[in-house]
Amino acid sequence: MVIGIIGIVVALIVFLWGAYKNVSVLYLAPIAGIIVAVTNGLDVTQAFTSYHIGAVAPSTADPSVYEVGGVAGMLIQIFPTVFLGGLLGKVMTDSGAADSIATTLVKKFVMPVKNKEKQARVAVLIMLIIEVILTFGGIDGFVAVFATFPICMIIAEHVGIPRRYVPAMLCLSCGANSAPFVLSINNIVAMQVLHTSAGAAMIPGFISFVVIEIGVYFICANTIVRAMRRKETFDRGNVQIKEANIDAERPHFIISVIPMLAVFVLFIIFQNASLSLVVGILATVILMSKYFPKHEGANSGVGSWVGKIVDSLNGGAMNGATALMTITAAAGFAAVVQHTDAFNAFVGMLFGLPFPPMVTVTILIIVIVAFTSSPPAALGMGLGIVMGVANGDLSTMGINPDALARVAAIAVSTFETLPVNGLIILTTSLAQVKIKDAYLPMFLQTVIMTLVGTILCLILVMLFPGIV
Repeated sequence: MVIGIIGIVVALIVFLWGAYKNVSVLYLAPIAGIIVAVTNGLDVTQAFTSYHIGAVAPSTADPSVYEVGGVAGMLIQIFPTVFLGGLLGKVMTDSGAADSIATTLVKKFVMPVKNKEKQARVAVLIMLIIEVILTFGGIDGFVAVFATFPICMIIAEHVGIPRRYVPAMLCLSCGANSAPFVLSINNIVAMQVLHTSAGAAMIPGFISFVVIEIGVYFICANTIVRAMRRKETFDRGNVQIKEANIDAERPHFIISVIPMLAVFVLFIIFQNASLSLVVGILATVILMSKYFPKHEGANSGVGSWVGKIVDSLNGGAMNGATALMTITAAAGFAAVVQHTDAFNAFVGMLFGLPFPPMVTVTILIIVIVAFTSSPPAALGMGLGIVMGVANGDLSTMGINPDALARVAAIAVSTFETLPVNGLIILTTSLAQVKIKDAYLPMFLQTVIMTLVGTILCLILVMLFPGIV
């Protein structure tokens, strides 16, 4: 047992260190899984093929139901959301819709302010609003970063915000991924495992979302203002971004938000992520087709129109596929760990503690996301475990599925963003700053404030069950 625990810890260190050094998780996760298998006495071949990749097996919650685990199981759960979200993000970016939303708000609210400190505070607020709009509109956080980074750099340069705080400004919507009715991976996986709705525990969910975002805003804004008072200034460094013309022709702001509004409303009404995203993609293509860049080599007329749309969709497909493989890799590693006696002993010990079941499950999910850095893996694994313990009926443990869905969705946003997280690496790489120089406000925003939101939501659903 001791060797098994040591093996899991060593594998975790290898996994996190490799990810931190930009080693591809596509082969890093299997290597970490093999370390776990060898040190825990598992058959290596079975650990890789049946646990990591995934095989059909009886559900832990209901043995009469068969399910697929590992990478394949996670792929089945999140494929429509991530792949179609990649397409939507790409067409929103290529059509200029995302840029229109950003530049309209910047021109209206940031540019008129003259005082630099006030301008910085307004700039942070506008970036937060832009990112929340994109998240509520069904655009994945990774995709949104590419759309908002150039705008954020331009704002930072105009206001004089030090470049090392640009990554923090790109993480301002960290509370939105787990808000009620948002078409996000956090909500989708919780809905699928617990069979809840997108608006589960709406009141405590929105209260927690607002508290998180208020805290995130003040942390980021105050950090930037203090840096400006220390005479820190903006420098472009070696960052190469296209000089944006803030007055360039783009879709109107109202037209630009229609596709995202459609995604949000349809998801609330039909609880169907695929339908909502497809409608959003079609609305973007139909309403803003003339703003897409022309496809190289395409002829004029119909050929040119088809060419530029297909070119954008091709790019979105690649973005979606890359995100899918990256997200699901950690699920394979988590699945191998889940099949070890050492981990099951830890789970047994955790459920044996004198804590209310909701508290125990929340701790379990936070622990899993800390060592996988993958919210869907942590949700799939953690919620699957509690469903197994409850034999598929959460009422036997005194747990309301809606309450658990909301708390769990927020909980996986906590230790997801340790320095090895892909979003942290992506944002610091784009801004070309060292993680050690940029990470403190990001940690306070994405880990501490989401942890505060998790605890707040947990307290609300436990003390006031009538509001769930």
